[in-house]
Amino acid sequence: MQTDETRYSLALKSIHGVGIVGANKLLAHFKSARAIFEASPDALAHAKLKPEVIRQITQFDPASLDSIIAWGQADNRHIIPLHSPYYPPLLAQIHHPPLLLFAIGNPELLLSPQIAVVGSRSPTPQGLANTQMLCQALAHEGITVTSGLALGIDGEAHRAALASQGFTIAVTGTGLNRVYPAIHRELAHQIAQSGVLVSESFPDEGHQQGSFPQRNRIIAGLSLGTLVIEAAQKSGTLITARHSLDEGREVYAVPGSIHSPLSKGCHQLIKQGAKLVESIEDIMEDLPHLDRALVNRAHSDNKQPLDSETAEFLKHIDYEVTSVDTIVMRSQLTVEAVTNKLLSLELEGWVINSVGGYIRQ
Repeated sequence: MQTDETRYSLALKSIHGVGIVGANKLLAHFKSARAIFEASPDALAHAKLKPEVIRQITQFDPASLDSIIAWGQADNRHIIPLHSPYYPPLLAQIHHPPLLLFAIGNPELLLSPQIAVVGSRSPTPQGLANTQMLCQALAHEGITVTSGLALGIDGEAHRAALASQGFTIAVTGTGLNRVYPAIHRELAHQIAQSGVLVSESFPDEGHQQGSFPQRNRIIAGLSLGTLVIEAAQKSGTLITARHSLDEGREVYAVPGSIHSPLSKGCHQLIKQGAKLVESIEDIMEDLPHLDRALVNRAHSDNKQPLDSETAEFLKHIDYEVTSVDTIVMRSQLTVEAVTNKLLSLELEGWVINSVGGYIRQ
């Protein structure tokens, strides 16, 4: 059952002329999607909305959402708004987080520690071999492999994770009723069965100008870091790396031959400060808090779903040691209330008590 706020979030996403930046500004101003649609025309004008946008909001027909609501109520399909306990906390921290995510598969994977793996659509045999090696190793460490379902490195990353009985997330640039590229239809089906497909586009939307760069910001936003395996110097792959850098996430790059055009992008990233990667240890040593036992517990099926209030509180805890003082400051709760909530989350397997604070699982 979708909540009223979810419906209003869908309605806000439907308004032409607002966009993700404008929508986030409206949410910050009115505090909820519902409040936007309950606001008077004068209040909407005071928020500097154009007359046509105000008209769409005040005359919005809720029945226009019926087919989308029905989509989210089908088996294995999910509509995940910002206030959902399944909305990824790292994604919520980016500059312009999606209002909602549409998902097919296991939504709990969105809460798991992830590394984005991206690269050329026309990789070399060595690039494919490196992708297989590194993604299988990530899977064995319990790290979810997140990519964009594109040809080349992206598709190979998904396949390698699945072949290793690991977890993978595919972020698409189209609605989830479509598969692009069509050649990956069977791969998308496999991911839906044992991983999760994700999009911010309405289910029937095709790709539009700018939809793939927008997808790349989600790939980077979901992940602790981005691993680039083969990329030309002027490559869409580098957009994902830039999003990672902009959000303060790690960027990793695999070096190659100085004569290969597909190594130029990786070498450029390394010159700019990306970490050179030769093996999985180069990545895992940056994530000392993600030991294998902890990560495996992060994928456990024993966790109980969280209510919206507790899920919101959980966003204040990082995937690395977060002190109680920091959690108190972020949550604006009393020390007693914070420690009580932390104890409950620890017992339910959502956090672990570590030296210096707590770590989200």
